[in-house]
Amino acid sequence: MESDSKSHSKLIKSAKKLFWKYGIHKVTVEEICSEAGISKMTFYRNFKNKNEVAEKVIDNFTQSYMSKYKSIMNDEEPFKFKAQKLVALEHETVIGISQEFIKDIYQKDDSELVNKLEKFRKNVINDMMFEFKQAQEKGEIRKDLNLDFMLYMLNDINDKILDEKLNKMFPKKEDLVMQLTNFFFYGILP
Repeated sequence: MESDSKSHSKLIKSAKKLFWKYGIHKVTVEEICSEAGISKMTFYRNFKNKNEVAEKVIDNFTQSYMSKYKSIMNDEEPFKFKAQKLVALEHETVIGISQEFIKDIYQKDDSELVNKLEKFRKNVINDMMFEFKQAQEKGEIRKDLNLDFMLYMLNDINDKILDEKLNKMFPKKEDLVMQLTNFFFYGILP
Protein backbone atom coordinates (compact mmCIF):
# COMPACT_ATOMS: atom_id res chain seq x y z
CA MET A 1 0.00 0.00 0.00
CA GLU A 2 1.23 3.45 -0.91
CA SER A 3 2.31 5.73 1.90
CA ASP A 4 -0.01 8.56 2.87
CA SER A 5 2.71 11.03 1.90
CA LYS A 6 2.89 9.67 -1.67
CA SER A 7 -0.90 9.54 -1.94
CA HIS A 8 -1.16 13.08 -0.59
CA SER A 9 1.34 14.35 -3.17
CA LYS A 10 -0.33 12.49 -6.03
CA LEU A 11 -3.72 13.90 -5.09
CA ILE A 12 -2.40 17.46 -4.94
CA LYS A 13 -0.58 17.10 -8.26
CA SER A 14 -3.65 15.59 -9.94
CA ALA A 15 -5.99 18.19 -8.44
CA LYS A 16 -3.75 21.02 -9.65
CA LYS A 17 -3.63 19.59 -13.17
CA LEU A 18 -7.43 19.27 -13.31
CA PHE A 19 -8.15 22.61 -11.58
CA TRP A 20 -5.79 24.47 -13.92
CA LYS A 21 -7.54 22.96 -16.93
CA TYR A 22 -11.22 22.89 -15.93
CA GLY A 23 -11.54 25.14 -12.89
CA ILE A 24 -12.22 24.01 -9.36
CA HIS A 25 -16.00 23.76 -9.41
CA LYS A 26 -16.24 21.53 -12.50
CA VAL A 27 -13.79 18.94 -11.12
CA THR A 28 -15.12 16.21 -8.86
CA VAL A 29 -13.38 14.24 -6.12
CA GLU A 30 -13.89 11.16 -8.29
CA GLU A 31 -12.02 12.79 -11.19
CA ILE A 32 -9.13 13.78 -8.91
CA CYS A 33 -8.93 10.21 -7.60
CA SER A 34 -9.07 8.76 -11.10
CA GLU A 35 -6.32 11.10 -12.33
CA ALA A 36 -4.17 10.18 -9.32
CA GLY A 37 -4.95 6.46 -9.52
CA ILE A 38 -6.07 6.55 -5.90
CA SER A 39 -9.30 5.44 -4.22
CA LYS A 40 -11.88 7.84 -2.78
CA MET A 41 -11.27 6.28 0.62
CA THR A 42 -7.59 7.30 0.36
CA PHE A 43 -8.65 10.77 -0.76
CA TYR A 44 -10.80 11.20 2.35
CA ARG A 45 -8.00 9.90 4.58
CA ASN A 46 -5.90 12.82 3.27
CA PHE A 47 -8.49 15.59 2.81
CA LYS A 48 -11.88 16.48 4.27
CA ASN A 49 -13.25 17.59 0.90
CA LYS A 50 -12.41 19.14 -2.46
CA ASN A 51 -12.10 22.62 -0.94
CA GLU A 52 -9.36 21.44 1.39
CA VAL A 53 -7.36 19.96 -1.50
CA ALA A 54 -7.92 23.22 -3.45
CA GLU A 55 -6.49 25.20 -0.53
CA LYS A 56 -3.48 22.86 -0.41
CA VAL A 57 -2.97 23.26 -4.18
CA ILE A 58 -2.97 27.05 -3.74
CA ASP A 59 -0.62 26.82 -0.73
CA ASN A 60 1.85 24.64 -2.67
CA PHE A 61 1.61 26.92 -5.70
CA THR A 62 2.30 30.09 -3.71
CA GLN A 63 5.16 28.53 -1.71
CA SER A 64 6.81 27.21 -4.86
CA TYR A 65 6.43 30.54 -6.66
CA MET A 66 7.86 32.52 -3.73
CA SER A 67 10.82 30.16 -3.42
CA LYS A 68 11.63 30.58 -7.13
CA TYR A 69 10.98 34.33 -6.98
CA LYS A 70 13.33 34.81 -4.02
CA SER A 71 16.00 32.68 -5.71
CA ILE A 72 15.85 34.95 -8.78
CA MET A 73 15.93 38.14 -6.73
CA ASN A 74 18.82 36.92 -4.55
CA ASP A 75 21.05 36.35 -7.57
CA GLU A 76 23.93 38.81 -7.84
CA GLU A 77 23.21 39.87 -11.40
CA PRO A 78 21.85 43.01 -13.05
CA PHE A 79 18.14 43.68 -12.71
CA LYS A 80 17.70 43.30 -16.49
CA PHE A 81 18.49 39.59 -16.20
CA LYS A 82 16.32 39.22 -13.11
CA ALA A 83 13.42 40.75 -15.04
CA GLN A 84 13.93 38.23 -17.85
CA LYS A 85 13.91 35.39 -15.32
CA LEU A 86 10.76 36.81 -13.70
CA VAL A 87 9.03 36.82 -17.09
CA ALA A 88 10.10 33.20 -17.61
CA LEU A 89 8.84 32.33 -14.11
CA GLU A 90 5.50 33.96 -14.88
CA HIS A 91 5.27 31.91 -18.07
CA GLU A 92 6.11 28.68 -16.25
CA THR A 93 3.51 29.52 -13.62
CA VAL A 94 0.60 30.10 -15.99
CA ILE A 95 1.14 27.27 -18.46
CA GLY A 96 -2.17 25.47 -18.82
CA ILE A 97 -4.14 27.79 -16.56
CA SER A 98 -7.72 28.19 -17.74
CA GLN A 99 -10.20 31.02 -17.67
CA GLU A 100 -12.45 28.70 -15.66
CA PHE A 101 -9.85 28.41 -12.91
CA ILE A 102 -9.45 32.20 -12.67
CA LYS A 103 -13.22 32.69 -12.66
CA ASP A 104 -13.72 30.02 -10.02
CA ILE A 105 -11.34 31.79 -7.70
CA TYR A 106 -12.25 35.43 -8.31
CA GLN A 107 -15.86 35.35 -9.46
CA LYS A 108 -17.30 32.74 -7.13
CA ASP A 109 -17.95 33.05 -3.44
CA ASP A 110 -14.81 31.27 -2.27
CA SER A 111 -13.39 33.88 0.04
CA GLU A 112 -10.82 31.54 1.63
CA LEU A 113 -9.03 30.93 -1.68
CA VAL A 114 -9.35 34.59 -2.68
CA ASN A 115 -7.88 35.64 0.68
CA LYS A 116 -4.96 33.22 0.26
CA LEU A 117 -4.19 34.48 -3.24
CA GLU A 118 -4.61 38.14 -2.28
CA LYS A 119 -2.24 37.71 0.67
CA PHE A 120 0.25 36.02 -1.65
CA ARG A 121 -0.16 38.77 -4.28
CA LYS A 122 0.42 41.49 -1.67
CA ASN A 123 3.58 39.76 -0.43
CA VAL A 124 4.93 39.45 -3.96
CA ILE A 125 4.11 43.10 -4.70
CA ASN A 126 5.78 44.28 -1.48
CA ASP A 127 8.90 42.28 -2.31
CA MET A 128 8.81 43.47 -5.90
CA MET A 129 8.47 47.11 -4.90
CA PHE A 130 11.48 46.77 -2.59
CA GLU A 131 13.52 45.17 -5.40
CA PHE A 132 12.36 47.78 -7.95
CA LYS A 133 13.33 50.61 -5.62
CA GLN A 134 16.80 49.12 -5.17
CA ALA A 135 17.15 48.61 -8.93
CA GLN A 136 16.05 52.20 -9.51
CA GLU A 137 18.63 53.49 -7.05
CA LYS A 138 21.31 51.53 -8.95
CA GLY A 139 20.10 53.00 -12.27
CA GLU A 140 18.79 49.67 -13.56
CA ILE A 141 15.25 51.05 -13.83
CA ARG A 142 14.50 54.50 -15.17
CA LYS A 143 15.01 57.13 -12.45
CA ASP A 144 11.97 59.10 -13.68
CA LEU A 145 9.61 56.14 -13.21
CA ASN A 146 7.18 56.75 -10.36
CA LEU A 147 7.07 53.44 -8.49
CA ASP A 148 3.59 54.17 -7.10
CA PHE A 149 2.39 54.58 -10.69
CA MET A 150 4.08 51.28 -11.54
CA LEU A 151 2.28 49.59 -8.64
CA TYR A 152 -1.03 51.04 -9.81
CA MET A 153 -0.41 49.72 -13.32
CA LEU A 154 0.59 46.31 -11.95
CA ASN A 155 -2.73 46.11 -10.10
CA ASP A 156 -4.51 47.20 -13.29
CA ILE A 157 -2.82 44.36 -15.16
CA ASN A 158 -4.27 41.90 -12.66
CA ASP A 159 -7.73 43.31 -13.37
CA LYS A 160 -7.13 42.89 -17.10
CA ILE A 161 -6.80 39.13 -16.66
CA LEU A 162 -10.56 39.02 -15.92
CA ASP A 163 -11.55 41.41 -18.72
CA GLU A 164 -13.81 39.47 -21.12
CA LYS A 165 -13.07 41.66 -24.14
CA LEU A 166 -9.33 41.26 -23.65
CA ASN A 167 -9.73 37.52 -23.07
CA LYS A 168 -11.40 37.14 -26.46
CA MET A 169 -8.16 38.34 -28.06
CA PHE A 170 -6.25 35.44 -26.50
CA PRO A 171 -7.79 31.96 -26.75
CA LYS A 172 -5.26 30.66 -24.20
CA LYS A 173 -5.15 32.37 -20.81
CA GLU A 174 -1.38 31.86 -20.57
CA ASP A 175 -0.89 33.91 -23.77
CA LEU A 176 -2.78 36.84 -22.26
CA VAL A 177 -0.82 36.67 -19.00
CA MET A 178 2.48 36.56 -20.89
CA GLN A 179 1.49 39.46 -23.15
CA LEU A 180 0.62 41.57 -20.09
CA THR A 181 3.80 40.48 -18.27
CA ASN A 182 6.06 41.25 -21.22
CA PHE A 183 4.33 44.59 -21.75
CA PHE A 184 4.82 45.49 -18.11
CA PHE A 185 8.43 44.39 -17.63
CA TYR A 186 9.92 45.45 -20.87
CA GLY A 187 8.26 48.82 -20.57
CA ILE A 188 10.21 49.67 -17.38
CA LEU A 189 13.73 48.75 -18.39
CA PRO A 190 16.02 51.63 -19.43
